[in-house]
Amino acid sequence: MAAFSPLLSLLGQEFRRRPVPYVLLAVFLSLYLVEFVFPFVPVLPWGDECIYLSNARRMLEGQVIYRDFFQFTTPGTELLYVLLFKLLRPRVWIPSAMLVLLGIVLMWLAIAISKKVLDQWAAFLAPILFLTFAFRSALSATHHWYSTLAVTAAIAVLIEKRGLARLTLGGVLCGLALCFTQARGLAAILGFALFLLWENRHNKYRWPSFLRRASYLFAGFLVTVVALNGYFVWKAGPERFLECTVIFGVRYYPAVSEVNTLKAYMVTLPDVRGWADLPKLAVYFFIHALLPLTYVLFFIRYRHQVRTRPLEPWDRLMLLNIVGLFLFVGVAPAPNFFRLCTVALPALIVFVWLIGSPGKLHWASARVLWAFCLIVTVAGPWRAQRRSYTYLDLPSGRTAFPDPPWYDRCKWVLEHTRPSEFLFDASGSGFYFLFGLRNPAPVPFLTPTDYTRPEQVQDVVEGLESRRVPYVVWPLWLDSWYYHNPAFDHLDPLRAYLRHHYHVVKTFENYDYDQIWKRNQ
Repeated sequence: MAAFSPLLSLLGQEFRRRPVPYVLLAVFLSLYLVEFVFPFVPVLPWGDECIYLSNARRMLEGQVIYRDFFQFTTPGTELLYVLLFKLLRPRVWIPSAMLVLLGIVLMWLAIAISKKVLDQWAAFLAPILFLTFAFRSALSATHHWYSTLAVTAAIAVLIEKRGLARLTLGGVLCGLALCFTQARGLAAILGFALFLLWENRHNKYRWPSFLRRASYLFAGFLVTVVALNGYFVWKAGPERFLECTVIFGVRYYPAVSEVNTLKAYMVTLPDVRGWADLPKLAVYFFIHALLPLTYVLFFIRYRHQVRTRPLEPWDRLMLLNIVGLFLFVGVAPAPNFFRLCTVALPALIVFVWLIGSPGKLHWASARVLWAFCLIVTVAGPWRAQRRSYTYLDLPSGRTAFPDPPWYDRCKWVLEHTRPSEFLFDASGSGFYFLFGLRNPAPVPFLTPTDYTRPEQVQDVVEGLESRRVPYVVWPLWLDSWYYHNPAFDHLDPLRAYLRHHYHVVKTFENYDYDQIWKRNQ
């Protein structure tokens, strides 16, 4: 060991001199070993990200979002994946690689922001808390993280200086965020505008100064929104565009489940099966306690200490607090754990500042948090790499399956379909993207609620009939008494069509008890 001591000492000096590259390297390794089975086999992507990947594949084939198929978010995520598919082809490793890249860039921006308000190693604590508590708890390459990245970049641009050029760029980034997630981009631009109003009053600027600065902010925002959405408004029509991206979200989005309502707050506890899962439970309660309590505590401390501690960067902290609070308001109508994680970064930075007062409590709390982050950072990749996987060579690439039920489903689909064939998957899983299959309907999945409209059900029936679709994947929870309410369930015409034109050829008795229906000869 003594022979290595000079080398370790040299590495320690280098790390203290330039810590950021080494921290980002550690972030890369931590995320890569969770998203990929070494050396380069991606873990199966599943969940909402598959909807956006499938939509991008439809656009790659020439279809137009909103006109040819339904989506309730703005088109930023699909546009990004279309660009990647054109450059790299639709490959299964793309969403996993994007999550690794998102983690690295978000970490870099978080460090840059934290250094503006925190000293020394405290500037690294908040970003590492974000990585281990928030980002690692919500690993899904959907619109949420892309809009968060844009807003975080806007904070990094505006936190220190707010000249007209920076304000314009901040507005552009907020507009970009809106093109991924409507509520987040709108919340961010309103948060920055309110901060400018506070700064105008705090520094006793004249009103024309505020109006001029706000106009540059909103000009960048509006130009970006129009530029990235205008083509789809033209192609689908303004009425259809607004119906998908605004009206549907207000009227029908909350109908699918409690996850899309105010009741989502602290409703779904993480799955704890043993001592190794207890950190997930601790993170769950920490994130819920963090938001919005941290912002309230900051306002209280600001009121009592703004005069006695003039050297604090109050303007930068106020920007983080106001924008962060607006981001929380943006997810407040449906504050589930995933969405809270995606807007947690400003609160985590403010939280580290709040506990940064000298004393034994600060010393103890900081070391407990550092230790917890270190354990989670190492344990996650360790468990992921030691897990037992099965593998399939799919049309989109070799894929590692952590769960046997999904392996069984995908193996059956691989054996009975070919790329470019039609298949309708009512569960909304990743079959379209993974297998290069085509969706005959304008909707990615169905629900027995008002979320699925009667006209959408009719479109599914017409798509199955006109294209003579050979297979339909039907999850039995669509017929469950728990979800079934005749007043809101519009699926009966489709059920009748299936019974008349299809028959069950396979039932998977795991999870949701999916059935495969085959078209009659």
